[in-house]
Amino acid sequence: MLHPSLHSWFHTAALLLRQQQLYALTIILTLGLTLGALVATFNLNYQLFVAPLPYPDADRLHLVRGSMWQQDKLMSPEWLPSQAQLDLYRQQWPEVETKALHNISIDVEQQLPGNPSFNVGLVTPEFLPMFNAPLALGRHFSADEGLDSQVPVAILSYAVWQQHFQGATDVAGKTLQFRGVSFTIVGVLARDFVEPVLAAPGWSTDVWLGYDFNDVGALSWSFNSNQIHLLLKLKPDSDPLQLVHSFEQWATPEFAAANQNNAFLQNSVVRWRLEPVRSRILGDAAGLSLSLLAGSLLLCAIAIANIANLVLGRAMAQQRSLTIRIALGARASHLFRQYLTEFSVLAVPALLLCLAVAQACYQSLQAGYAGPIPRLQELGSGTFSVLFAIGLLVVLCLTLALWLTRQLNYRQLQQSLQQSGKGTAVQVSGRTRQLLLMSQTLFCLVTLIYCSQIFMQALAKLRQPSGLDLHTYQVALTQGSLLDSLPPAESRQLFVQAAAAVKQQSNASLAGLGAYPPISYWQAGFPMSSVSWQTDATTLIAANRYSGDTEYLTALGLQLQSGELFSPQQVLNQDNVVLISASLARRLAADLGLDSSISLLDKPLYLRGAATSRRIIGIVSDLTLPGQTDSAAVYTPQQPSAFPHLLVRLPDGQSLSRELVNQTLAQVHPQLKVFRFNTSAEIFAEHTQDAKVATVVTAALSLLALALAGLGILAVIRTQIQLRQYELAVRQSLGARPKHLLQLTLLDSFKPLLWAVLLLAVSYSALQLSLRFGWSFSFAQQLQIAPLHAALALLTVLLLTAAIVLGCMRPLLNRPAVQALRGQ
Repeated sequence: MLHPSLHSWFHTAALLLRQQQLYALTIILTLGLTLGALVATFNLNYQLFVAPLPYPDADRLHLVRGSMWQQDKLMSPEWLPSQAQLDLYRQQWPEVETKALHNISIDVEQQLPGNPSFNVGLVTPEFLPMFNAPLALGRHFSADEGLDSQVPVAILSYAVWQQHFQGATDVAGKTLQFRGVSFTIVGVLARDFVEPVLAAPGWSTDVWLGYDFNDVGALSWSFNSNQIHLLLKLKPDSDPLQLVHSFEQWATPEFAAANQNNAFLQNSVVRWRLEPVRSRILGDAAGLSLSLLAGSLLLCAIAIANIANLVLGRAMAQQRSLTIRIALGARASHLFRQYLTEFSVLAVPALLLCLAVAQACYQSLQAGYAGPIPRLQELGSGTFSVLFAIGLLVVLCLTLALWLTRQLNYRQLQQSLQQSGKGTAVQVSGRTRQLLLMSQTLFCLVTLIYCSQIFMQALAKLRQPSGLDLHTYQVALTQGSLLDSLPPAESRQLFVQAAAAVKQQSNASLAGLGAYPPISYWQAGFPMSSVSWQTDATTLIAANRYSGDTEYLTALGLQLQSGELFSPQQVLNQDNVVLISASLARRLAADLGLDSSISLLDKPLYLRGAATSRRIIGIVSDLTLPGQTDSAAVYTPQQPSAFPHLLVRLPDGQSLSRELVNQTLAQVHPQLKVFRFNTSAEIFAEHTQDAKVATVVTAALSLLALALAGLGILAVIRTQIQLRQYELAVRQSLGARPKHLLQLTLLDSFKPLLWAVLLLAVSYSALQLSLRFGWSFSFAQQLQIAPLHAALALLTVLLLTAAIVLGCMRPLLNRPAVQALRGQ
């Protein structure tokens, strides 16, 4: 129960604030919205960079990674022979306590209704215990179910258990079927298991299987797969650098011997490294999370300056009540206590709004509106968030109360008891008001400049024509048990029959068959390759490689610019011919010193690692794809023998369904199933999600910053005009026209803006100078300010300030000067 004196203080503060409802509501909303965003983004960054991982001995967990180099030139930043990882797992290393293999895939379950597609994690028995994965039911994989055991067992995620088995407690012993193999369910992971995201961002495993049943295919010392991960748990006293050196000493002769006849790899070396699991989980999220935190800090800076302006204006309007309190014996400490009590009353609803806003931010992040960010499952309004919000508000209330008490001229308040002049009011330092307005304008300018730059870049990315035909369907197929039992030639023939059947049943205008499309549901960067004019060329030109028949390429949206497309016979025979994109043609023509890329037709071209050349028969249009800076591409008439994709184009007004395709495939072969069904527009939307998020977030930040800055500028300018209304009335009575009074007020109001621009220019110049002489150039590039964006931000703030001045001056200019002279 509150002390009686405290109760009276709070009661008095509540009564005072009730009389100023707009003032109180403005402060509550300003604090709640901005501090809520700050709490959410701070908690996100704390979770990513500081909070310990929910795994035992997480600092000893490392992923084995590698990169490929040729003559000290980096050829591939992520490249490690798949066979090397498997061989390393089979061996014993003194520095390693535990090893585990991890592989990701997507497959179709063939027994459950609707044949759902599942994200599959294929692991050795050490993997889940290494992360202390809790169980809701059953057990983990046992040692006798490990590598080379060929024991088909499965562990379900909690979500799959609930969705497909309705949380049945007798699920252990039931089976799932993938590619014709029945897997016995031995366990269910608990709901609170936080899966380490080691593969694609946002990946979430639905079903865990034994590593023996992966679909990577034959491993070799010349093959790299981004699906495979080798995880190590080092002993406490191990040296990671020494272990990497041991790996390289063992692997270098093996790699050289295995690739001595490989034209592309015989001059290559693999550099190994160990990547901490924390770094792998964090991935590329650091830039986004820090940007969100920086944006929320800027908003809070604007909000605090805004609140400072509001409380100063209110204090100036309280001259009469303050002088009466001083006459009754109030001291500066009493004023401090009064303001602290008022701010505390406002802080309670602001705290509730702050926590609600933070929770809304958490839910938005977990829903993926900002893209895939790691560790979101652990994010929430827990004790840490509440204590952090309370701490912020306590510090802010104390600081504002102390600052406001010191800003008031206590001696002048005492003297005003004996004065009755016109235009007197509670005086605070004019420099303080100018500094507040300048800081608020400066923060607003910085926010607008960088938000506008990010907004325009993201908008350009969204508006840029991709060259893709987005009115198609991407249908990924699986052949089930036929993957291992059917020869490649027969598999290709089966897929051709499936494509023809789907085209006939759906009345499609195009039904092309090919490998992974330029953008798909799968991980980025899958089809990277290179081309050259000779087999032993030292200069290689990077290019994306895609394959498919003519209908597949047409359905992609490619336009023939010269030459010809693949003929049906060339596709059937998988002839050594290629199509190249226009950008690759220009690069190749420049390499040969040709004036026209048309001259490249019929010239031989070598793909990476190939001993036989391919003939260039056509040049097609470029595809400008999200996340890729290079449009160079080469297309081959090869049809896949595994994991084919159908690109289906229907006449306008018609649609295709997964059920119809599955029914059609069943007529061709019962093992053929759809395991991914999307429209190309959906896939494209996923790949441009980051740009959409950037446009929405930056637009919202800009509008909020303008609103907060406008409110603060309004408070300062209105206060300044109130303090000068007697002076303005005198000028008006002496013949000054409204136009001159308005110009005078505008010039005074623009001074803080000009100081803010000057400070920003000096700071930016000093920063760029220091970056040029010391910091990284790439970081300097990120801090570049485009002159157009700076000019637009300045013009926006100028217009906002002018509109506020005009709105505040209009009542004074339209009333007789005698009223102001009388103090009315």
